[in-house]
Amino acid sequence: MPPQHLELAPFEPEDYATLASWITDERTQAVWSANTFPYPLTRNDFEDFLSICRTDTPHREFMKATDQDSGDMVGVFSLKRIDSLGRTGHLSLIMVSPQSRGRGTGSAMVRAALKRGFETKGFRRMQLYVFNFNTAAKTCYEACGMTNEGTGKLKMTYKGENWQVEVMGVERG
Repeated sequence: MPPQHLELAPFEPEDYATLASWITDERTQAVWSANTFPYPLTRNDFEDFLSICRTDTPHREFMKATDQDSGDMVGVFSLKRIDSLGRTGHLSLIMVSPQSRGRGTGSAMVRAALKRGFETKGFRRMQLYVFNFNTAAKTCYEACGMTNEGTGKLKMTYKGENWQVEVMGVERG
């Protein structure tokens, strides 16, 4: 069952240990970050990323989702503006804690992220990239109203494998 009271807040450096515990191997990190960070993810690398987010505010933020009932951090995501007019937002670095997966937590968090993008940031459209083999994530995003907008030429290579990237998006309702 998804958390009934999910709270979004800026990710703080002291949250790093929890996030790092969710990344159990190199492939997990690659799927999550699309090789944004070298493996293994270090506190310094991540704090550098957080510093960029803070200096690029209000255009980029890295958020955590906390279950208010338990107090546990249950997920993270990045939200940024990707066009000069500020009409399109991009979600990335989406991860749900291993113990919260398969319970609707991801959908609750993505819905909250979309709401934040549309209502707080004023985006008219939100999008994200997802690897074509990540069916659990695609199902989650579809449950939140996002649709597949195609693949184009987006791909990533991981240890000799070519991972096709799909674009998913949703317009403000």
